[in-house]
Amino acid sequence: MNLRRIGIILKGWFLVTAALCIMASRIPAAPYRSELKVFLSPDRIPQGGLGLLRIKEMEFGVAPEVLWRGNIVTLVPDPEKGEWVGLIGVDLGADPGEYTLRVVEADRKRLLKVVVVSKDYGVRRLTLPKKMVELDPQTLERVKKETRVMRRIWSAPPSEPLWRGGFVRPVPGKVVGPFGKRSILNGRPRSPHSGVDFRGALGTPVRAANHGRVVLTAEHFFSGRSVVIDHGGGILSMYFHLRDITVGETDFVHKGEVIGHVGSTGRATGPHLHWGVRVGGARVDPLLLLKLGRELEE
Repeated sequence: MNLRRIGIILKGWFLVTAALCIMASRIPAAPYRSELKVFLSPDRIPQGGLGLLRIKEMEFGVAPEVLWRGNIVTLVPDPEKGEWVGLIGVDLGADPGEYTLRVVEADRKRLLKVVVVSKDYGVRRLTLPKKMVELDPQTLERVKKETRVMRRIWSAPPSEPLWRGGFVRPVPGKVVGPFGKRSILNGRPRSPHSGVDFRGALGTPVRAANHGRVVLTAEHFFSGRSVVIDHGGGILSMYFHLRDITVGETDFVHKGEVIGHVGSTGRATGPHLHWGVRVGGARVDPLLLLKLGRELEE
């Protein structure tokens, strides 16, 4: 190859390189996207506890994906504050330890460390007549059937969020049966109390804690006349021992709407309301939902 031919090749290479540089300079640079602003309060959550998740400075097209202990956390937009909001539930029986909360939005990702801590809710020891503790075969079969019904409801995929703002107290009475307390009946341990018991006079109106769809009205052996409301996003509330029920399955109910009245049906020693809450399948203290509700209203 002579020198003249080499010169022509080099000249062409320089021209192509220059053209590519000019084209590259005209391509707008990808806009800088800051790190996701994710806040969880608290970041140390006790067994049976709740965490409030906020993802700030977000657009309201597609919600970020949040994964907590293998479950998708449903988010609700709050356009006034420019953020997405979600609730993280830790089951009453969750193992203490460090877990990862994963948040993904397009090409951005945040991993938050969440510490689950043990909590002692106390123990009550009761001695009751044998017939009140040990069930006959027919009753035991009924209880098993009713348990399967409840498990199907708890394990159903989360529906579209219907709840908005804070949750409200279903009855005004004081708490007479705290959440989480373990029972030992006639020397044998039983499941911990997965809700709270409110004192209430017979016939006191019971109100829905938030907007939602009624997914169960039934009369069960232990819980008596019962209502379960699906608030969407994996949040369900349960109302047990009712005297009567004033709503039907599939009904949409509004926050504060009367769904029944305080009674003593089922396994109850007197008129009261048992109120239970599940968040993402986790048994959580309903009173924490009321507390976080005040933050949601602020």
